[in-house]
Amino acid sequence: MHPISVCIIAKNEERRIEKCLASVKPCGFEIIVVDTGSTDRTKEIAARYADKVLDFAWCDDFSAARNYSLQAASNNWIFMLDCDEWIEHIDVEELNYFRKRHADSVGAVTRKNLVTQDGRYVLNNTDNTERFFNRKLYRYAGIIHEQLVPIRGREFPCLLLHTEILHTGYDMTPEEQIAKGRRNLTLLHRQLEQEPENPYVYYQLGKGYEIVEDYQAACDWYGKGLYFDVDPSLAYVQAMVVSYGNALLRTGQAQTALGFEQIYDEFAVSPDFVYLMGCIYEANTLYPQAIEQYHRALSMPEGKLHGVNSFLSRYRIASVCERCGDLDNALAYYRMCGDFPPAAERLTQLSQTARGQTPLRIALFGSDLYILQYIMEQYERAFRDMGCETFVFPPAATQETFAAYAEKLFLFREQGLDAVVTFNNRGFRMPFSDQGSLWDLWNVPCFNVLVDHPMYYYDTLDECPGQGIVVCSDRNHVKYVERFCPAVHRALFLPTGGAELPRAQGRKPIAERSIDVLFIGSYKYHADYAYDALDEAVMDDLILRPGRTYEAALEARLRLAQPDVSEDALRRTIEAHRFVETNLCAMYRAEILRALTQAGIRVTVYGEGWEHTDLPGQPGFDCHAPVSFEDGLALMADSRIVLNQMAWFKDGGSERIFNAMLQGAVSLTDDSLWLREQFTDGEELVFYTLTALEELPRTAAALLDDPGLMQRIADNGYAAAAACHTWAHRAAELAQSLQNRS
Repeated sequence: MHPISVCIIAKNEERRIEKCLASVKPCGFEIIVVDTGSTDRTKEIAARYADKVLDFAWCDDFSAARNYSLQAASNNWIFMLDCDEWIEHIDVEELNYFRKRHADSVGAVTRKNLVTQDGRYVLNNTDNTERFFNRKLYRYAGIIHEQLVPIRGREFPCLLLHTEILHTGYDMTPEEQIAKGRRNLTLLHRQLEQEPENPYVYYQLGKGYEIVEDYQAACDWYGKGLYFDVDPSLAYVQAMVVSYGNALLRTGQAQTALGFEQIYDEFAVSPDFVYLMGCIYEANTLYPQAIEQYHRALSMPEGKLHGVNSFLSRYRIASVCERCGDLDNALAYYRMCGDFPPAAERLTQLSQTARGQTPLRIALFGSDLYILQYIMEQYERAFRDMGCETFVFPPAATQETFAAYAEKLFLFREQGLDAVVTFNNRGFRMPFSDQGSLWDLWNVPCFNVLVDHPMYYYDTLDECPGQGIVVCSDRNHVKYVERFCPAVHRALFLPTGGAELPRAQGRKPIAERSIDVLFIGSYKYHADYAYDALDEAVMDDLILRPGRTYEAALEARLRLAQPDVSEDALRRTIEAHRFVETNLCAMYRAEILRALTQAGIRVTVYGEGWEHTDLPGQPGFDCHAPVSFEDGLALMADSRIVLNQMAWFKDGGSERIFNAMLQGAVSLTDDSLWLREQFTDGEELVFYTLTALEELPRTAAALLDDPGLMQRIADNGYAAAAACHTWAHRAAELAQSLQNRS
């Protein structure tokens, strides 16, 4: 172990502490957790990771708790972390070099503050915070928003390390935000009594009143803090000026904020301040000066507020141009904002206005199944980015909540309803009294997006509304619906899409990634399914010829015994034996992973059910519990190769492939007819075949031995997926299908 101790204080953090501790455990540091009175499972979770879990009687003093954790450590060098933070990147060798060569200094780390936007984490702002120090030289002071201070009173040098942490402490519900703000204000006013001449306390009081949304009080405290003789070079002073200016704008004091012109030369080294001045000029209708400041911010390095030197300033320039009637420049700058949602919305609305169109109005149905809810959220976000107006019918737990949202849907429809989008049948039939489907009554098309083979949904598809459209992610599935589901009047092919994880920096190079081969998927084998002779024959055929579909193999075998079998009987037989396909997929998943691990290739797996195979405990098989889609994307972003198995989709695609590409990994997948049309083997991705699994380990090993080749394939794959295979592309195709229909 390294002679470094990570110290953490915690209280009722069962939802967040495991992610924090799991990010620290691989570093080889001692872990100290000091609990200040948890009543949940915080201590139980901490005990799985920490070397010491200690109790501390809470005394309304954060410094006292932190200093207690320092004394409990076995090492003098301390890395301080909070439960709502986790390590994204750490250079342990740099820390060891730092403690030997800069023994009297403090190391600062880059902290990226994340907030939830449209159901996913996005970067809000970045700051540098002191976290690495020698406890013999430094301790904490201040009962809240505590700061490191030198024990001997000597000012300490602070150096920025190449360590980055992620922080979600500002991502709260309004109720949590108000409660935390009130607690902080109580402690801050107590601290002010002890330190009435400390401008830092005034700064924190201003922030506290911002949290409870009392912006006028925030203005007052910021103003008092800046009345002191403060040093403009200090980070908190620069932050206080920017916060003061924003609070003035929030409270309608734009003219007062113009007084910041008097301190421009002192603070214009900060891109956040320059961007603020643009906002101040814009609020005072001084548009030429505003655009000048935004352009200056674009030429500066990234500020603490994410986007001030990129999409935020471009968005503000576009907004000013639009306000001044310069629509050509407005459109140009909105287009330069990337995927910034407000810019995408304005761009779509301006484009529609130019074409004389009104935005589409679309209702979507959520699901209790996580994968379906995730896909629904991707479509809903993409529709809104296109300028559509959307209504989401969430999973209904009770009759009361269902009735409440049904009423909201009726109200939404009063302003117009162009389409309904459902997933795996939830909301597809929507029977309405004795008048048939609600969608037929309203004459509204309903797209039913299926992520699995339609044979699993035979009962619902037989009651398809007249306005129903079944959307399949494999062209063979479309053929199946057209042949065996006469109640469905229209089926269309639309593969799944991919999402790119928002990040402050570019994609991590292949050579710097820590996971060699990643597989995200579960082992779903129906061990209680009783095989008969037909099942065994179909399994044998598909193992010999895995390029065939399950239904084609079953039909061929059945017609050998019953040449004149009817279409209805054939369909019922396909549906009754459908678990053959499920078990076949599970079998191949295990075979694929076994082939790799037995060849000495380490595979990192996230999924459930693998304990029912012989793989756990074998060298190279590193298995973990299932993860959320967002965490899965983060894992892909740190993987060289992302392995995929097509789950017997022989003429379609998979979101795993596109997600891997969009995170800059090499997608290694079995093929399909549609995938072969879209991509070239060895250019945008790499194919393997189920008929030659013995070649798979050699293919993977050759890639891992050639980082340059992998980087080229990953870069090509990213470009191909970003150009044609995101959820935004799929939503646009669905909208185009709706327009073609009309």
